[in-house]
Amino acid sequence: MTATELTRRRFGLGFTGVLSLLASGCLNSITGGDDHEHEHEHDDPPWERGGLYELDQGTYPYTYQDGPNPDMHLAIVPTDEDGDHGLFHAGETATELFENGEADTVSDGDTVQPSSETLYRVDFESEGETTIELEIESDGLYSLFTAHDPDEFDAALRSETGEELTPTVTEEHSSHSHDDESHSHDDEHEH
Repeated sequence: MTATELTRRRFGLGFTGVLSLLASGCLNSITGGDDHEHEHEHDDPPWERGGLYELDQGTYPYTYQDGPNPDMHLAIVPTDEDGDHGLFHAGETATELFENGEADTVSDGDTVQPSSETLYRVDFESEGETTIELEIESDGLYSLFTAHDPDEFDAALRSETGEELTPTVTEEHSSHSHDDESHSHDDEHEH
Protein backbone atom coordinates (compact mmCIF):
# COMPACT_ATOMS: atom_id res chain seq x y z
CA MET A 1 0.00 0.00 0.00
CA THR A 2 1.44 3.39 -0.96
CA ALA A 3 1.70 6.28 1.49
CA THR A 4 -1.06 8.12 -0.41
CA GLU A 5 -3.40 5.12 -0.26
CA LEU A 6 -2.60 4.70 3.43
CA THR A 7 -3.38 8.36 4.10
CA ARG A 8 -6.64 8.16 2.14
CA ARG A 9 -7.58 5.00 3.99
CA ARG A 10 -6.91 6.53 7.40
CA PHE A 11 -8.79 9.72 6.72
CA GLY A 12 -11.57 7.87 4.93
CA LEU A 13 -12.51 6.40 8.31
CA GLY A 14 -14.02 9.71 9.36
CA PHE A 15 -13.36 11.60 12.55
CA THR A 16 -15.31 9.21 14.80
CA GLY A 17 -13.63 6.14 13.32
CA VAL A 18 -10.15 7.63 13.75
CA LEU A 19 -10.90 8.59 17.36
CA SER A 20 -12.14 5.07 18.05
CA LEU A 21 -9.03 3.50 16.52
CA LEU A 22 -6.72 5.92 18.31
CA ALA A 23 -8.37 5.07 21.62
CA SER A 24 -7.90 1.35 20.95
CA GLY A 25 -4.24 1.79 19.94
CA CYS A 26 -4.77 0.34 16.46
CA LEU A 27 -3.32 3.22 14.49
CA ASN A 28 0.10 3.02 16.12
CA SER A 29 1.86 4.75 13.25
CA ILE A 30 -0.30 7.87 13.72
CA THR A 31 0.32 7.93 17.46
CA GLY A 32 4.04 7.25 17.14
CA GLY A 33 3.85 3.51 17.78
CA ASP A 34 5.47 0.80 15.70
CA ASP A 35 5.57 1.14 11.94
CA HIS A 36 3.19 -1.65 10.89
CA GLU A 37 -0.49 -1.06 10.27
CA HIS A 38 -3.17 -3.25 11.80
CA GLU A 39 -5.66 -4.45 9.19
CA HIS A 40 -7.89 -6.18 11.78
CA GLU A 41 -8.55 -9.27 9.73
CA HIS A 42 -6.52 -12.44 9.65
CA ASP A 43 -5.89 -13.18 6.01
CA ASP A 44 -5.69 -16.96 5.83
CA PRO A 45 -3.78 -17.64 9.06
CA PRO A 46 -1.78 -20.85 9.43
CA TRP A 47 -3.84 -21.80 12.51
CA GLU A 48 -7.39 -23.11 12.43
CA ARG A 49 -8.75 -22.02 15.81
CA GLY A 50 -7.90 -19.45 18.45
CA GLY A 51 -9.51 -18.99 21.84
CA LEU A 52 -8.97 -16.41 24.60
CA TYR A 53 -9.04 -17.68 28.19
CA GLU A 54 -8.88 -15.89 31.54
CA LEU A 55 -6.71 -18.18 33.65
CA ASP A 56 -5.52 -18.08 37.25
CA GLN A 57 -2.10 -19.19 38.37
CA GLY A 58 -1.95 -22.99 38.30
CA THR A 59 -1.63 -26.05 36.09
CA TYR A 60 -4.26 -26.97 33.51
CA PRO A 61 -4.46 -30.37 31.82
CA TYR A 62 -5.10 -30.16 28.08
CA THR A 63 -6.28 -33.55 26.83
CA TYR A 64 -6.64 -34.88 23.29
CA GLN A 65 -8.29 -38.08 22.11
CA ASP A 66 -7.51 -39.98 18.89
CA GLY A 67 -7.89 -37.73 15.86
CA PRO A 68 -7.12 -37.44 12.16
CA ASN A 69 -3.48 -36.31 12.63
CA PRO A 70 -0.47 -37.73 14.52
CA ASP A 71 0.51 -34.28 15.83
CA MET A 72 -0.66 -30.70 16.07
CA HIS A 73 1.02 -27.31 16.35
CA LEU A 74 -0.06 -25.16 19.29
CA ALA A 75 0.76 -21.59 20.35
CA ILE A 76 -0.14 -20.22 23.78
CA VAL A 77 0.19 -16.45 23.67
CA PRO A 78 -0.25 -14.16 26.69
CA THR A 79 -2.16 -10.93 26.05
CA ASP A 80 -3.01 -7.78 28.00
CA GLU A 81 -6.30 -7.17 26.20
CA ASP A 82 -9.65 -8.94 26.58
CA GLY A 83 -12.27 -9.65 23.92
CA ASP A 84 -11.99 -9.76 20.13
CA HIS A 85 -9.30 -7.10 20.11
CA GLY A 86 -7.04 -9.07 22.47
CA LEU A 87 -7.55 -12.30 20.54
CA PHE A 88 -6.83 -10.57 17.24
CA HIS A 89 -3.51 -9.13 18.40
CA ALA A 90 -2.47 -12.42 20.02
CA GLY A 91 -3.38 -14.04 16.69
CA GLU A 92 -0.84 -11.82 14.92
CA THR A 93 1.86 -13.19 17.22
CA ALA A 94 0.63 -16.75 16.73
CA THR A 95 0.69 -16.31 12.95
CA GLU A 96 4.36 -15.28 13.11
CA LEU A 97 5.16 -18.32 15.27
CA PHE A 98 3.34 -20.73 12.93
CA GLU A 99 4.95 -19.22 9.84
CA ASN A 100 8.44 -19.47 11.37
CA GLY A 101 7.98 -23.26 11.34
CA GLU A 102 10.27 -24.02 14.28
CA ALA A 103 8.49 -25.84 17.09
CA ASP A 104 9.38 -27.44 20.41
CA THR A 105 8.09 -31.02 20.43
CA VAL A 106 6.07 -32.15 23.44
CA SER A 107 4.27 -35.40 24.15
CA ASP A 108 2.01 -37.03 26.74
CA GLY A 109 2.83 -35.81 30.25
CA ASP A 110 4.99 -32.84 29.20
CA THR A 111 4.47 -29.31 30.53
CA VAL A 112 4.16 -26.19 28.35
CA GLN A 113 4.12 -22.51 29.27
CA PRO A 114 2.64 -19.48 27.53
CA SER A 115 5.14 -17.65 25.34
CA SER A 116 5.13 -15.10 22.56
CA GLU A 117 8.27 -16.79 21.25
CA THR A 118 7.51 -20.52 21.32
CA LEU A 119 5.44 -22.74 19.05
CA TYR A 120 4.79 -26.28 20.29
CA ARG A 121 4.22 -29.45 18.31
CA VAL A 122 2.17 -31.93 20.32
CA ASP A 123 3.00 -35.51 19.30
CA PHE A 124 -0.09 -37.59 20.07
CA GLU A 125 0.00 -41.07 21.53
CA SER A 126 -0.60 -43.72 18.84
CA GLU A 127 -3.79 -44.77 20.68
CA GLY A 128 -5.94 -43.26 23.38
CA GLU A 129 -5.57 -40.01 25.25
CA THR A 130 -2.67 -37.53 25.16
CA THR A 131 -2.41 -34.99 27.96
CA ILE A 132 -0.07 -32.03 28.23
CA GLU A 133 0.03 -29.69 31.22
CA LEU A 134 -0.35 -25.93 30.70
CA GLU A 135 1.53 -24.15 33.48
CA ILE A 136 0.33 -20.62 34.22
CA GLU A 137 2.67 -18.62 36.46
CA SER A 138 0.42 -15.59 36.96
CA ASP A 139 -3.27 -14.75 36.62
CA GLY A 140 -4.11 -13.23 33.25
CA LEU A 141 -5.39 -13.56 29.70
CA TYR A 142 -3.99 -16.27 27.44
CA SER A 143 -4.86 -17.21 23.87
CA LEU A 144 -4.50 -20.75 22.54
CA PHE A 145 -4.08 -21.23 18.79
CA THR A 146 -4.17 -24.68 17.22
CA ALA A 147 -3.35 -25.90 13.71
CA HIS A 148 -6.51 -28.03 13.71
CA ASP A 149 -9.92 -27.60 15.30
CA PRO A 150 -9.69 -29.08 18.81
CA ASP A 151 -13.11 -30.69 18.26
CA GLU A 152 -11.45 -33.10 15.81
CA PHE A 153 -9.60 -34.55 18.81
CA ASP A 154 -12.30 -34.06 21.46
CA ALA A 155 -9.72 -31.79 23.07
CA ALA A 156 -10.48 -30.17 26.40
CA LEU A 157 -8.64 -27.66 28.54
CA ARG A 158 -9.58 -28.35 32.16
CA SER A 159 -9.15 -26.69 35.51
CA GLU A 160 -7.20 -28.39 38.28
CA THR A 161 -10.55 -29.68 39.59
CA GLY A 162 -11.45 -31.23 36.20
CA GLU A 163 -13.97 -28.63 35.01
CA GLU A 164 -13.83 -28.07 31.24
CA LEU A 165 -12.91 -24.47 30.44
CA THR A 166 -14.36 -22.56 27.52
CA PRO A 167 -12.79 -19.51 25.87
CA THR A 168 -14.42 -16.11 26.32
CA VAL A 169 -13.81 -15.37 22.61
CA THR A 170 -12.96 -17.64 19.67
CA GLU A 171 -11.89 -17.20 16.06
CA GLU A 172 -12.21 -20.13 13.68
CA HIS A 173 -10.98 -20.81 10.19
CA SER A 174 -12.41 -24.30 9.84
CA SER A 175 -12.10 -24.79 6.10
CA HIS A 176 -8.39 -25.64 6.32
CA SER A 177 -7.38 -28.72 4.39
CA HIS A 178 -5.72 -31.64 6.14
CA ASP A 179 -4.21 -32.94 2.88
CA ASP A 180 -1.98 -30.04 1.93
CA GLU A 181 -0.54 -26.75 3.05
CA SER A 182 -3.10 -24.54 1.29
CA HIS A 183 -5.62 -23.00 3.66
CA SER A 184 -8.67 -20.86 3.19
CA HIS A 185 -11.26 -19.37 5.48
CA ASP A 186 -14.54 -17.54 5.51
CA ASP A 187 -14.22 -15.68 8.82
CA GLU A 188 -12.77 -12.20 9.25
CA HIS A 189 -12.21 -10.12 12.35
CA GLU A 190 -12.87 -6.45 11.85
CA HIS A 191 -13.24 -3.35 14.01
